[in-house]
Parts: sequence; structure tokens; C-alpha cells
Amino acid sequence: MRISLIMPTYNRDFIIELAIQSIIHQAPHESEVELFIGDDGIDQTEAIVHNIENTNPKLTIHYEKMERIALSDKLNYLVRKSTGDYYGIIGSDDFQSPYKISGFEKALSKQGGDVFGQYQFIYHDIIFRHSKLWTQNRDMDFFKAGSFLIMKRSIFDQYNGYNPGLWRAIDSSLAEKIDWEKVDCTNVEEVEPKVIQSSIAIQHIDNIWRRKSKGFRRKQKQTANYLTESIDLNLQNEMGSTFTTYTRLREQMVKDLSLIKKIYLILKK
Repeated sequence: MRISLIMPTYNRDFIIELAIQSIIHQAPHESEVELFIGDDGIDQTEAIVHNIENTNPKLTIHYEKMERIALSDKLNYLVRKSTGDYYGIIGSDDFQSPYKISGFEKALSKQGGDVFGQYQFIYHDIIFRHSKLWTQNRDMDFFKAGSFLIMKRSIFDQYNGYNPGLWRAIDSSLAEKIDWEKVDCTNVEEVEPKVIQSSIAIQHIDNIWRRKSKGFRRKQKQTANYLTESIDLNLQNEMGSTFTTYTRLREQMVKDLSLIKKIYLILKK
């Protein structure tokens, strides 16, 4: 079995190494994995990708430099180029759980299904090192945490992928077309609970200004679909060998922040 992971990116050279390393350093798994990186930025991402040592014998990394196009068009192109039986969209600023692939395999073996996801994950503010547990607590027929989801490629093909020309709400464009009564959704947390605290969406220098909307300024907040709660997270335990990469990238981010931005962040903390 082959799994395709699709990583679109734009000017994320300051954080993308962490995302890639989280795929390289997966717990032992049986499936062949291909990672497609589509880059339409103008930074040093290409050099960083080519300099990363891939030590996972079951992982193949494909990098492609692209023209600037709408995000949904980029995803459609990359998914159609992939060859996996299952695929997942992953963020170039997200840390994927070390148990992402093995947890999926375990869930597929024990429960079967078409779409494999989770109702909980972590938002982590890399500047101030605050963490929030997000729990999907609205009654919905599908998983909202799109970056931590794996699904059958045939579903993408059946519904002709994501709506073209979109820059936002990409996941919803496909979800709204799917007849969820005909799709079996499997919660990976039930067979591999360790994915919860090790699936981490990073708040960084590009999106740090949205900390309020992510619930970082409250102990608890109800968003449209999620309850957010503060959580003490031992990143060294959750990230394992990639924690050194996290530390190095964080130190560089803090160093590169301008004085004005630092003052603004402190005032808004």
C-alpha cells in the first residue's frame, strides 16, 4: 500500500524543515510513503528541501518548483500527480505526529474505513511556547482537522477534487461535495491516542497575529467547531529526535523578529 502526502508551501523556509522532519522520523510503518512538496515561493525553501537527509527507507520525497497559483489548483495538481491509494494534505508549518502513518495502518487494519482523522490536536505558539488543545465538539459528519487526515484517493477522483481558484476554505470545498452517508469515517485516536498531543499546528511569525482567534489569550474558548483549552505540553517527548530542529528554528525566529514586532507581541501577550 502507498500513501501520498501533499505539502503545498509558500515562503516557509523558516519552518518547513520541521514539517518535513516530522514525516521522515515516523514510527516504524509498513506502507510506502511519497511526499510531494509544491513550492511557489521566492525564498530558500528549495535549497532547504534538497539539503535534508531522508533517513526513512520507506519515504520518497518529490520537490517541484511551481508558478504562483491558487492553493486549490496547486493541491489538485499535486494530488493528481501522486500515486498513492490514500492521500493526505499536510501543512508546511505543521508537525505531523510520529504515529501518523503507523496509527493510520493500525486503524485501517482494526476498523477499516475511507477517511481517517482525529477530533483533537494541538495549536502551539512557537514564539511564547504556549499550547492549546483543540477538540472538535460540534456534531459534524467529517473531521475538520484537514492537515491531520488521510483519505482514499478514490474519493478525490470521484468528486473531482477541490474547487478551482480557491485560496481559503479548501477542505470545505471538497467536504461539501461528499455524500458522507456513503463514507466510513474512522477516528485514529481510538486505536492510537498518542496522535493527539503529537499532532501540532504551529503558530509562527506568519500567523502569530491571530493568537486571539486561536484562543491563546483565554484559558478556554469555544470557536465555531472547537473547544480550545490550555495544555502543558512536553514538546521534547512528543517530537522526539526532531526536537533539536524545533529548538534551532525557534531560536532563529525569535532572533529575526524586529524590535517593533517584539514590543507588539509582548503588549498583546
